[in-house]
Amino acid sequence: MRGQYDVIVVGAGNGGLAAAAAAAKNGLKTLLIEKHNIPGGCATSFRRGRFEFETSLHELCDYGPANNPGPVRKLFTMLGVEVDWCVLPDTFRSIVIGPNGYDVAMPTGRKEFADKMEEYVPGSRQSIEQIYSYADDLERTCAYLEECKGKPDPMVMLSEHANFMRLVSSTVNEVLNMIGMPKKAQDIFNTYFCYLGADCDTLDFANYALMTVSYITRGAYIPKMRSHEISLALEKVVHEHGGDVWYNTEVTKILVKNGKAYGIAINDREIYCDHIICNVNPHIVYGKMMDKKEVPERAIKLANARKFSQSAYTVYIGLDKSPEELGIKDYTTFIYDTADTVTLDASSAVIDNQSLAVNCLNIAIPECSPPGTSMLFFTKLYSEDCWKDVKIEDYVKTKNRVAEHAIEHYEKYCGVKIRDSIEEISAATPFTFARYLGSPSGDIYGYKGSKWDGMFQRLAVQEEEHFTQGLRFCGASSAWMHGYSQAYISGGDAVMLTLRDIQAGY
Repeated sequence: MRGQYDVIVVGAGNGGLAAAAAAAKNGLKTLLIEKHNIPGGCATSFRRGRFEFETSLHELCDYGPANNPGPVRKLFTMLGVEVDWCVLPDTFRSIVIGPNGYDVAMPTGRKEFADKMEEYVPGSRQSIEQIYSYADDLERTCAYLEECKGKPDPMVMLSEHANFMRLVSSTVNEVLNMIGMPKKAQDIFNTYFCYLGADCDTLDFANYALMTVSYITRGAYIPKMRSHEISLALEKVVHEHGGDVWYNTEVTKILVKNGKAYGIAINDREIYCDHIICNVNPHIVYGKMMDKKEVPERAIKLANARKFSQSAYTVYIGLDKSPEELGIKDYTTFIYDTADTVTLDASSAVIDNQSLAVNCLNIAIPECSPPGTSMLFFTKLYSEDCWKDVKIEDYVKTKNRVAEHAIEHYEKYCGVKIRDSIEEISAATPFTFARYLGSPSGDIYGYKGSKWDGMFQRLAVQEEEHFTQGLRFCGASSAWMHGYSQAYISGGDAVMLTLRDIQAGY
């Protein structure tokens, strides 16, 4: 059956937007369908009183400056995406409370980061510089894998990309121990572990090193008008190249016959196409959107073998004082009760855990709120189903209790008093994210990675996991596992694979 569209993209989250823009840019007749009234998913904003809050995407580490572009900038440049960017001034501040705790502020820039680490941990410089070298090698390997379309020459890999072959199955801590990085330096370097949703005894080193060194080297970027600016810019590309975008429209079914996807259903209406790209979790697609007889048994087994990654709880606070008046100096502050990432990851199964990440958008964009005001975002990450036993009658009380504890924690350990300056406050729980994103547990990072199921391992076997002809996935649940930055990359990758399918006559 000839499709009305070459490609239908289901879901206008980060990955879906990038996929629709790339498909339209490549001349494919494209339809993007989104159940909400606006695009973006986690890349949106909302207003409370005088404040426009960032929903969840606080920055992108893989954008980078024009003279050292990251993969997101390269993708956006290719697509013609126009966004007014602001760069963050520093990398992070990390506060670890307890007997062996510390309070460190780490700058952006390789030399600056290494200098500061050496100041905090004498004897650490050589190991930090070794990490930089590994990250450079890994980036070269990524470029080669892209160039050869995921089909590398084994001899080239062994001879020219030996570090990749040696490191790709190693965890973060295995590599840091191997190169002799001092323990405190390891703890500081591992601060970003929560952005990939697994502990550093589990996270594959290659993925974590690429992300963290990108933060250090290129800095992190945020749009001047919030991340919703990215979403609107990608939507504009779709329209400019003849694509259609439908909002307030929910896809209820993926149409598949004899192992080939041929369209979608919106209630009783069917729309036919040649290819589908889903920015929807495979559990939802296989469990609710496809006829059971058309779902490959291996697809179900694989999905069930993976665990959902972490969900978010965020408190959005508008303050009637400026950062200078309050004494806020850092864009990102992590507060942990231990530096041990295994313990921290396990504690995400407890609602009242002590871990907290705080962002102050005004540090990067002073004019993001009215003069004399500021905005804070308090984020806590929770493991799969952590909130499932909260009773309906206890929901509001639990949500407010977590917010109260987060404020107390921040005031105590950062020495910043904000309670009397709160003008607006709102909280989103994992239930909020689940309802809005349509993800099974409110997860924002897709499936949890492991030593044997990391980003590069998934990319290496993604064609073996292509179970239904004409159906590709993008977004958080795809092979790419690098947080919000890689969600965009996954959309471009899904289109590249779809174009390959078209060339092959599928």
